[in-house]
Amino acid sequence: MTGSPLAGVRRFDVPAAVLDTTLDVLAGAGRGGHEAFVVWGGTVHDGTLAFTSALVPEQTAHRTPDGLLVTVTGQALFAVNQELWRRGELLAGQVHSHPTDAYHSDTDDCFPLATLLGALSVVVPDFARDGRDGIRAWAWYRLVGVGLWAELDRDDKVEIRG
Repeated sequence: MTGSPLAGVRRFDVPAAVLDTTLDVLAGAGRGGHEAFVVWGGTVHDGTLAFTSALVPEQTAHRTPDGLLVTVTGQALFAVNQELWRRGELLAGQVHSHPTDAYHSDTDDCFPLATLLGALSVVVPDFARDGRDGIRAWAWYRLVGVGLWAELDRDDKVEIRG
């Protein structure tokens, strides 16, 4: 992860406001039977990535014969990056829901919104129906190479504040 501002990050700080906004978006889409995406912006200080915002890019939910998916246009992603840049934040995380189990699918691997090496990707199962109570079932990954995501290891610490 050399060269990425997230390379030395081992601790992730997620405030309640970011988490609750994310869960509201995911659960709202889930009530309609759809997946959704939220991106997390943040800043890095002393090996800690402090997430400070949850943004919802313009997106389209799809039902296909192979399952559900969400697409975000390049223009919508550009708009999110512009907003994060204005705030002095990095697009350092992405969170999306699945209708059942939490895992990184091939589509998730190949078409991420967060592309900085070391970025976080979180998959929330059951359309986020269980809210914070379901956090033990969430899947947490880091981007370790182009299209390569690895589960967080025991040296990585996620702290939910509030």
